[in-house]
Parts: sequence; structure tokens; C-alpha cells
Amino acid sequence: MGIFSRFARVTHPPDGIASPSTPEEVIEALLDLNGPDAPWTVRDGGPDEGADLVADWHCTDPAWRKYFYRVREESVLQTRMRLMPDECQVRSLDYQWQLGNESGDIYTWGRGQYRFVSPAWALERGPGGRPRFERLDRTDTADLKNPLRDAVLGAGWSWRACVSKL
Repeated sequence: MGIFSRFARVTHPPDGIASPSTPEEVIEALLDLNGPDAPWTVRDGGPDEGADLVADWHCTDPAWRKYFYRVREESVLQTRMRLMPDECQVRSLDYQWQLGNESGDIYTWGRGQYRFVSPAWALERGPGGRPRFERLDRTDTADLKNPLRDAVLGAGWSWRACVSKL
């Protein structure tokens, strides 16, 4: 691991993994993450998306709404992943669209590494009777993206969080 790997946002697999898996096994490991309890749907990427796999986030699903509290209801979030077999690396890039009107015109869009953190607080009385804020819950979209990264690392590949392009 080089000195600039921290700035490049590359996560390497643990030392206990003997050899990297084949690209087909990495794709299979990521597609196996699909399920009724998953906050995303991992699918094959189309030619216009420029990615091998795409994780579509369930932003509007009420079960996952607390994780996407700061995201507007009409937003679309995606994590696009491209496999680089020569480097045994998966590059990821997040895309976000916000629809502007009923016809589906795009209001705004962006790409990069998106992270939404939403804490929930309550005002309570402390031991001395003084009011204090108590944190009830903290939702973080990084907790949702970690299984994608862990599946790649478990296959012996590295995970690169890209900022501008795949």
C-alpha cells in the first residue's frame, strides 16, 4: 500500500485471502447480495451507464426511508461499479438525480461519493434535572454501502471509491 492510497480512497483486501477470485465470481458475489431485506437492487449495467454492475438504492421505500432522510422523495441514487480485472479492483461511483416536474425532467444531478448521516435526538432531563440532548438513533448510508465493499474485499479484490469517473 502506497503513501497516496489514503487519498485515492482504495481499500485493499485483508491479508488472509490467498488469491483473488475471477471477475465472474466477484459479479456473482455482488449479485448474491440482492434480497428482500437489502436496501438496493444490484443489476447488470447497461452500455449507456458505463458500468458492469449498478446498485439502485431504494430511497422511496418506507422501510429504508430513515437512511435516506435528507434525500428528496423524487431522488434517484445509484452506485455504479466497474470491474478492472488486470488490477483486481472494483471502482465505484455514486450518481444522484432529482426529478424536477411531473414529466420526469431532470432538475439536478451529480456524481461522486455520497454519504448521508441523519441523527435523531430527544430532549431529556439529566441526572441533575438539567435538560440535555440524548441521541436516539443514527442512520448512515455508509453502513448500507459496506456490504457491497465487503463482498468485493472477501473475493480478494480491492475497492476504489472514485470521485469523478469510473
